Amino acid sequence: MKKICILTNFSSYFRAYSLNLIAERQIKMLLANGYKPKVIVTETFKPEGAYALPGVELIKVPNVRCHNEWKSDDDPEVVEDSKKLYPALVEALKDVDVVFTHDMLFQASMQKFEIACRDIARKRDNLRWLLWVHSATSANNKRQKFPNSFLVYPNSYDVPRVARAFGYEEPEVKVVPHPIDVCDFFEMDQRSKDVIEKYNVLSADAIMTYPLRLDRGKQPEICIKIVDQLKKLGRSVRLIFIDFHSTGGDKAKYRDELKAMAIDKGLNDFEVIFMSEQHEDFKLECPRNIVKDFMVISNVFCQPSKSETFSLVAQEAGLCGNFMILNFDFPAMRSIYGGEPIYRKFSSCIDVYTGEDGSTDTTYVGDDYFRDIAGYVTYMLEHDRILSMRTKIRRDHNMKAVFRKYLEPLIYYG
Repeated sequence: MKKICILTNFSSYFRAYSLNLIAERQIKMLLANGYKPKVIVTETFKPEGAYALPGVELIKVPNVRCHNEWKSDDDPEVVEDSKKLYPALVEALKDVDVVFTHDMLFQASMQKFEIACRDIARKRDNLRWLLWVHSATSANNKRQKFPNSFLVYPNSYDVPRVARAFGYEEPEVKVVPHPIDVCDFFEMDQRSKDVIEKYNVLSADAIMTYPLRLDRGKQPEICIKIVDQLKKLGRSVRLIFIDFHSTGGDKAKYRDELKAMAIDKGLNDFEVIFMSEQHEDFKLECPRNIVKDFMVISNVFCQPSKSETFSLVAQEAGLCGNFMILNFDFPAMRSIYGGEPIYRKFSSCIDVYTGEDGSTDTTYVGDDYFRDIAGYVTYMLEHDRILSMRTKIRRDHNMKAVFRKYLEPLIYYG
């Protein structure tokens, strides 16, 4: 496994600073994938956030005077401070294979680091430099291309301009989107993070969360049938049942029946998840913040229950931007939630024609009804601009996705 170093001139921890955010996410991506990165900072830096995580080797180099304008490399101060940095950087990088830097070629405050690192790069052909550029403006520093390096930029559109600005060929500018730490952004409970990581939930095209007691009238099998058809349409899926107060009797038997049904339809135990089985704390019920954690990353909600007065969970799903499928056979849902959801027939405990006690029973022949629902959902996830964007960012820009598709291949490139 390659030894990675993230080189900064950070003298203190500024959580809101964009370069710090990117460096922290790189640290987390590396740690999550088995790397133990070195991180270079200056003497006054006090580790917080990702810099304080186990597995991070924090290396401190001398503080040097910073300036906001590029000076001549022959300036006495630049020469003196570059020489001060050089031995410390040589020592820090002696066992390193790949160095990540952040705006080292752009920020004047990094000039002394750049001079010292350039000297090291000339003498070490086996050391790869990945030089992140975080500004869309032209380079202020016109000098020869940095040895044994690629530029790294977060979008492909600007590649020609970035290449010209820094004296690189276009194939030498590599695109790595800035990842988003989804769980950190939503301030998720660690227990939620563990489940999301275990089942790679963020990677799914369709995520459906259904909080419920396992009463048969809640009809969670309808959710399984819809998710099964989404999978058959080629979509990756996760169905999360946040099952509470369902530890014994028919409820426990029902859970086993639902799990067997999912397997029989071709869904695996990575795709249908019962939260009561994921943590000792969840056996009886999940805390409200756990429900929120899964609602905010879901994009589809189905409420097939035969009997409701309002459905708190439907309201929460709508607030979190889920595409909603509600029960046409239970007209109260239409009076509460109006025309924004889609309504499909899932039976109910009232007579839909009179509104009186009784029943409305919908029967299905084969899977066509659920295939039609899945087709509608698929269309909306792809063509509704908000749903499509939410899904794309969560699925394609999460840290695991960016690391696997863009960053790790670049570490081993060539």
